[in-house]
Formats: sequence, C-alpha cells, structure tokens
Amino acid sequence: MKITLSEEIYDAIIAAIIQGEIHSDSVVTEALLMERFHVSKSPVRESLVRLCHENILVSIPRVGYRIQSVDREYLEGIIRFRLNLEPRYLELFFDKISETDIVRIRKSIVPMDKTVLNNPFEYWKQTSHFHLALAISYQDKFYYDILKKILDRQLITFATLYWSNLSDIADKKMSDNHTAVLNAIERHEKRAAIYLLEEDIKSA
Repeated sequence: MKITLSEEIYDAIIAAIIQGEIHSDSVVTEALLMERFHVSKSPVRESLVRLCHENILVSIPRVGYRIQSVDREYLEGIIRFRLNLEPRYLELFFDKISETDIVRIRKSIVPMDKTVLNNPFEYWKQTSHFHLALAISYQDKFYYDILKKILDRQLITFATLYWSNLSDIADKKMSDNHTAVLNAIERHEKRAAIYLLEEDIKSA
C-alpha cells in the first residue's frame, strides 16, 4: 500500500530525531520542514500534529515544535513493558522457531564492538533488528507491529537522552547477548533463552 506524503514526512522526522539531526535543543518549524522536504504546509502540519499526539513533539505557540522532554524513568518504563511482553511471546512461540528462522535471525546479529559505539544510534538500530527478526518467527503481525513501535520509541528516547553526551555510553559493556539468546534457542533450552532475553532487555 502506497504511503501518503504526510507519512513520508513523519518517517523522515523520526529518522532525523534518531540520527541526532533534530535533538532536544532543536526548534522545528513548519517553514523549515516545508523548505527541507520541498512540500506544502498541509502534509507538514499533518505529520507534526501526529507527532504531538504521540507525545514525541510538543508545540510551543509562536515558536515551533520541540522534542517532548523525557527522562531515564521514562526509558525504564519502556524496558519494564518489554520485559512483560517479549519473554512471554518467546515462551508462547518457542516451538514455532525453525532452523530456517535461526539462520535468518543469525544474519541480523552484528558484532557489538567499540567501533559501533562511535554511533550509538546505529547500535540501537542494530539491536532492534535482532528483536524484530526474532518476532518474525512467531508469525504474528500484530505483535510485530506493536514491538516495532515500542523499539522505535525506545530509540527516540535514547536519542533524546544521550545526543549531547555520548560519553554516557562510551564505557557501556557490550556482550554478545543476541548470540547467546539464539544459541539457547538452537539448543532447545527454553528457560535459558527466556532468561537471556530478559537480561538483554535489561541491559538497555
């Protein structure tokens, strides 16, 4: 299904936030976005209204739009929600994960070394790819769509919190949690896989 122009602009604004181009000190205006995307006011306004409705942006009268302020507690709320969702789905659909799925999921795993930490947004995108690759195995589109929205929101929250101080994560210990989860699945060790998935989610 073809997406609308306002949806394209919405996605582009989200991408700009994730990549740090729009950050917590930025002021975004309709005129700026119209010039950037070479479009009229209507689709820009539609996308901004949607972003405000989703509490990603906040409108400041006669000024423009800024990213909604969040704190570490908000991020922890996302993590709590994921801890009550993803492990449960892994438990429910564990036996549906095939050898073909395992091969596909393994391709989504990127080594997490110090070079990745030079771009924390890229790190989070790669992390999301693993969790979504695992979700595909369940063949539950509703779950996949919901998880993608949650991971996108976590990525936006992360970008908002850390864009100006990347040193906060410079010493973050990167272990190959994803490989450990997948290896446990491959060995048919359900409890171990669930535990390792929980630990991976907590490490955010």
